[in-house]
Amino acid sequence: MDLLYHPCVFLYKLRLTHDLSFVNYLFGSRILTHILFWIGYFLLFGYIWEKGNGYAASYLLEFVLLPVRIGVAYAAMYWLLPNVLLKKEFLKFILMFLSILLAGAMLQVVFIHFFYDRQTTMELVELFNASQLLRSMLLINTTALFILALKILKLYFEERAVNQPVYEERIEVKADKRYYRIHPMEILYLEGLGNYVTYHLPDERKIIGYNSLKKAKDELPDYFIRIHKSYIVNSRQVISYDGNSVEIQKDQFLPIGNSYDFQVK
Repeated sequence: MDLLYHPCVFLYKLRLTHDLSFVNYLFGSRILTHILFWIGYFLLFGYIWEKGNGYAASYLLEFVLLPVRIGVAYAAMYWLLPNVLLKKEFLKFILMFLSILLAGAMLQVVFIHFFYDRQTTMELVELFNASQLLRSMLLINTTALFILALKILKLYFEERAVNQPVYEERIEVKADKRYYRIHPMEILYLEGLGNYVTYHLPDERKIIGYNSLKKAKDELPDYFIRIHKSYIVNSRQVISYDGNSVEIQKDQFLPIGNSYDFQVK
């Protein structure tokens, strides 16, 4: 399934999924996870971008630029991604992303000018020249795209977990001194007679095992429904039904007992 569908549909489906361990945040806190990420980012890139002026100057520059990069990254991740990109408005996303980058670049140039270079005057033509703005946009872009890629990857794994099929284990039935491994969906219905249970399979195949009907039902998924003291049916194999019987195969009907009811699960 394509990841880029309407976000409301995805979030609704995600809410129904209760076993998404990989989406947990560090120590169960999203805020703490984000804080630790940006601290790590600050320490790493302050160290990497040291160009001979000393680490104090490098970390000061990163400190000055960090708010702009955080702002652009979060605008892309929490605004553009769900409201534009996930709605497949690709051209609009590109234009708005570039606009945000340009605004961020202009702020970055101003911050460097006043808080890092400690200038007190500002010449707009010199400050906002094309090459300076382009360089700033590229620097911010790497951070924003990295954060956006992480968010999209997280959404991808969440979406895959929501939509992945559930594979059921086969059950084992002992019959004629052998163990037969049967997938639950292969079973049409079960028929109990005393201490024996007959597993009715497609093509008129049967496996008769020593067991009680109650214990046999406990081994099966909840879509197996007891409709009679002698019958349990696979509701996903039922063709038709009414208040008196269910049709398992064409023209093969099983009675519904007086104290039982058939409700599809």
